[in-house]
Amino acid sequence: VKELVENALDAGARRIEIAQADGGKTLIRVSDDGCGIAPDDLALALARHATSKIDGSDLLDIRSFGFRGEALASISHVAHVTITSMVEGSACAYKACFSEGHIVPARPGEAAEPKPCAGTKGTQIVVEDMFYNAPTRLKAMKSAADEYGRVLQVVQSYAIDNEGVAVSCRKGGERTADL
Repeated sequence: VKELVENALDAGARRIEIAQADGGKTLIRVSDDGCGIAPDDLALALARHATSKIDGSDLLDIRSFGFRGEALASISHVAHVTITSMVEGSACAYKACFSEGHIVPARPGEAAEPKPCAGTKGTQIVVEDMFYNAPTRLKAMKSAADEYGRVLQVVQSYAIDNEGVAVSCRKGGERTADL
């Protein structure tokens, strides 16, 4: 969750919403109102070493959290990831699904490419079935309450450090936020 929140902050988000179910095992959803990801860049969003946010002018005055794709690439190898994103001025959002580190079709028989869909400016990243292919790592996770408590601590620290950014965190399925 830490890296997903950092991505939202780097995208200029003024609102970040986090939802988690079953300690993150079944669902982690991070939505923001940042600049979004262009449709042509969605296929690269989870490629390793392909999404640096640092350019030559940043080296003396770094203002970003770094490499957007590294965490997403790692997550996509152990979970199913769906990204829905819309950039300013676009007529619609685009959705792409990822598994095992690669873009995949949303449904069997469809093309593995970003598809136009309804949405709002910004990005929503949905992580499902965490560690579905790593049963030993899945067993090592603490209880859902413990895992959610850790997420809540991380999110609280970013909320405190980022004045002017509305941050909410809740358990999936709950109407009220814990933060």
